[in-house]
Amino acid sequence: MKRHKSKFLVAFVILIILFLSQSKLYSQALMIGIKGGISVPELKGGGTPQSEGYSSRLAPNFGALINYSLNSYFSLQAEVLFSGQGGKRNGMQVIDNVPNMPVPPNTTLYANFDNETILNYLEIPVLIKFSFLESSSAFTEYVDAGPYLGILLNAKTQTSGSSSIYLDKDGTEPVSVNGYPIPPQNFNNETNITSDIKTLNVGITGGIGITLNTTAGQFDLDLRGVYGFIPIQSDNSNGSNNTGALYLTVGYGFKI
Repeated sequence: MKRHKSKFLVAFVILIILFLSQSKLYSQALMIGIKGGISVPELKGGGTPQSEGYSSRLAPNFGALINYSLNSYFSLQAEVLFSGQGGKRNGMQVIDNVPNMPVPPNTTLYANFDNETILNYLEIPVLIKFSFLESSSAFTEYVDAGPYLGILLNAKTQTSGSSSIYLDKDGTEPVSVNGYPIPPQNFNNETNITSDIKTLNVGITGGIGITLNTTAGQFDLDLRGVYGFIPIQSDNSNGSNNTGALYLTVGYGFKI
């Protein structure tokens, strides 16, 4: 699998070089810009009860871009983005052993609470962008795709709510002492998990969009998907999740 990923990155770099070599006769246009919007991330995979069952959350996505026109249809675009990743898992779920709980060691316990994993990355995608109409047209539809590098900025979990502790995921067998269920436990907490997450990730990104061209620059409405190739956990015993997200952003670029 790693060889296939490496071959993909090498092929992409060669493709960029070929495009650059064929574009010398074209009067290149350079554009810089900003963009911002929302990220809808979700943690894929799992492998352990604690790392499975995540759904999407909402997070910010914003940054800067530079676009280099290769010809009337193709351009090369690099970006530096703040990207919110992660996922959430609300409701009945597996918890780690609670200290002083009157159950045998390594007993699987469950509780009903809200749990959100927040991963913030600096992402650097490099994209080949193909416009279906010449860039001089008022409205231009496009597709883009390429690899990206992700650098972890910070990571944390936020939990909230209170719940009794159960021996089953259906919540029918509460942990009890002398026949009486123990009081509900408070799950309001924030935990820094940056050291548990790998610092670097690489992946693929691509999407579609529409451009409104103006005299001074252009507005972009962009819909893009991303997927990280590298499982995020530093310790595989904690699971094996991959990042993935859908980005919806609006940007403006200035021609220089």
